Amino acid sequence: MCIVAVSHVHVLGITSSDIGAGHAWENYLTPLMRRKLTYWSMGVDTKWTSRLGLAHAFRGFDTPEALVDAFIESQRGQTSPSYLSIDKDAFSPEVAHTNWDQGRLLTGHALALIDSLRNGLVGSDINGEVSHYRYQSWWKRRLSAMDEQPEIDPAELAGWQAQQHALNLQLLDAIAAKSG
Repeated sequence: MCIVAVSHVHVLGITSSDIGAGHAWENYLTPLMRRKLTYWSMGVDTKWTSRLGLAHAFRGFDTPEALVDAFIESQRGQTSPSYLSIDKDAFSPEVAHTNWDQGRLLTGHALALIDSLRNGLVGSDINGEVSHYRYQSWWKRRLSAMDEQPEIDPAELAGWQAQQHALNLQLLDAIAAKSG
């Protein structure tokens, strides 16, 4: 059995207020303080982080291209293999409709990010499949509403799922090429 310790987590493509001041209590403050977690976002106000000495862990960009370029540059000195987790709500709706917050990344951005992981992958996952589901518990429905999770028109669901399936295949091809 091989045990691998995670040295650092990078979360790329955030465009929601999930890392804003109103959600500060939800963030993983210990890894942020220990410099084990970095958020790479676009258009999110993270000024609150300076007051807690966490500004080093929050990198804000105006465009997806600027974010991708900066991340790729940061990976040039990376010597460890990576674990890659792709959450489809980081993508623009033209790439993958989700029923969560929508990001601004395009497929080309994701492929460039995958390619920047120069020391291989120890594992990966793709998540964020779209579905039409009504939570049974009041609490889950409330959390969904607080996250502004929109209702999906059942007539559009099959098209959105086909779009996501096509994206999955592209991402899996890139991941397989990187995995050797």
